[in-house]
Amino acid sequence: MLFCKNITKAFGTQVLFDQADFQLNKGERIAVVGRNGSGKSTLGRLILGQDTVDEGDISSPDHYRIAGLDQHLKFNQLTIVDEVAQSLHPGEIHDRWKAEKILSGLGFPTSDFDRSPAEFSGGFQIRIKLAQLLLAEPDCLILDEPTNYLDIVTIRWLERFFRTWKKELICISHDQAFLEGITTHTLAVHRQKFKKIKGSPAKCYSQIQTEEELHERTRKKQELEHKKQAKFIREFRAGARSAGLVQSRIKMLEKKEKIKTLESIPPIQFQFSEAEFTGAKLLDAHNLVFEYEEGNDLLKKLSLEIFPGDKIGIIGANGKGKSTLLRVLNQELQHQSGTLKIHSNTHIGYMGQSNVERLRPEKSILAELESLHDVTEQEARSVAGNLLFSGSLVHKPIKVLSGGERARVNLGKILLSPLNLLLLDEPTNHLDYESVDAFIEAIEHFTGGAVFVSHNEAFLRKVAKKLIVFDGEEVFFYPNDYDTFLAEKGFQSEQEEASPPLRGSSEGVIGGNSKDDRQQKKELERLLRPLKRQLDKIEKEIHHLEDAQKENVEKFKIAERQGNRLKMETLGIEYQNLEKQLNIQWDQWNQVAEEIQNLDG
Repeated sequence: MLFCKNITKAFGTQVLFDQADFQLNKGERIAVVGRNGSGKSTLGRLILGQDTVDEGDISSPDHYRIAGLDQHLKFNQLTIVDEVAQSLHPGEIHDRWKAEKILSGLGFPTSDFDRSPAEFSGGFQIRIKLAQLLLAEPDCLILDEPTNYLDIVTIRWLERFFRTWKKELICISHDQAFLEGITTHTLAVHRQKFKKIKGSPAKCYSQIQTEEELHERTRKKQELEHKKQAKFIREFRAGARSAGLVQSRIKMLEKKEKIKTLESIPPIQFQFSEAEFTGAKLLDAHNLVFEYEEGNDLLKKLSLEIFPGDKIGIIGANGKGKSTLLRVLNQELQHQSGTLKIHSNTHIGYMGQSNVERLRPEKSILAELESLHDVTEQEARSVAGNLLFSGSLVHKPIKVLSGGERARVNLGKILLSPLNLLLLDEPTNHLDYESVDAFIEAIEHFTGGAVFVSHNEAFLRKVAKKLIVFDGEEVFFYPNDYDTFLAEKGFQSEQEEASPPLRGSSEGVIGGNSKDDRQQKKELERLLRPLKRQLDKIEKEIHHLEDAQKENVEKFKIAERQGNRLKMETLGIEYQNLEKQLNIQWDQWNQVAEEIQNLDG
């Protein structure tokens, strides 16, 4: 249980929260969404006690444990298992297998268990800290962009893990599929307030849009009524017999609180500048091989063709060579064998770490964008605004920007350059929920080719029509979309038992290939099959009801324009009934999803 009561927080003249409040109830898993800069991360720090509110109060019951990822990656044990096992509760000190199980789920092979935490990269050190948090099971766990440090296989495991999380969870993330898979409620940071609903972020945004449309209709109606009353007062003020009536109208207008016009929030839009292409293939690669050192192949005879309109997702675990492949295709790295042919009319836009490093630290955001050939100040400012660098922010020097802000500047340079082939390394990592939707739309409308590394399943599902898969020791081209890949092939790790062999496990060795193991797996699949069919049926009904709500809103607008009050009332009742049905379906979805996770977790 957690209570945020009338909290206000500002940085200088920028007000993030103004008398905002919400309550976190027992067992709720909340997705926190909102535009970049709206205060999502600040809210997390306030709850963790890392910052203080200007006004209001944040409270929780005595002995209520709130925990989040520590930004200071300090370790005091010799091995990662020892480090994670420190989080075991008293009485569980011999259950080290629990630490090993979580580490395995987060992508650490058993051969890593005895390695020192200091030997790992920053991203994997964050995973170690995450494993500690998951094992500690605090009453309230706060995670800020946890999927930024994880690959797609690990994200899918973490999603399954959180579906059965019994404590409270507050997750700040841009990853639509992950949020919709793990959360019971959504908290939107919107207009300096908190809007909390039961259901997914998509449902929350839809509800906010409907409420604001109703607010605006009501405001316009009040404005017309006010003009009508003001006209009456003007016309009859001088008449002695109507003086009392005039005075009552004046008092009525004074008492009535005026509905304020909502401040306009400009929509986020992206549009790529396209270069004409006259050939057949943008790029043709045959039997590409790349190795950093002899015997350590990252690419093994990979072949692919990229045509205009192709949208190719690169998926797989971290450290397997996904980003390296983009650098090879961009000719930053030289492949050892095979052929790579790039058409003379192909104009490549590459978004990767090396591009971010080439930004000039002393230049401002505006100057960096204007440095591109034939880009006007107005064009640069427009793109900067869409990337949430509006007004005076465009004059901030590159050297003071965060890593995410620099990545957005790099994206801006790509948006302003005439291109017909995009090579993008995790392009949605530093974009907020709404920006991801806008970016997806821009990619879908881009007529050139796009090849992108992504761990965002919503992005992959909506955009990728073909795949390059890094799975285990394999690298291969897959000529179909992401859902078809999961249905037909899937990741090797998910085809094995739910957990890899764990040393010292009280449950014995897990994940073997014995006949009993195969029989257990077959029985599990038999039990899961009807539940998954039921889940699909519920999801279809949810989509049907959401479509019906959208249609209802459109009919309401027509009835309003026609002045048909009876029709408006009928549609209002219908909308409420649809909302009740949606809540029932979401409750059933959560129940079935939990049953699946209890069997498959």
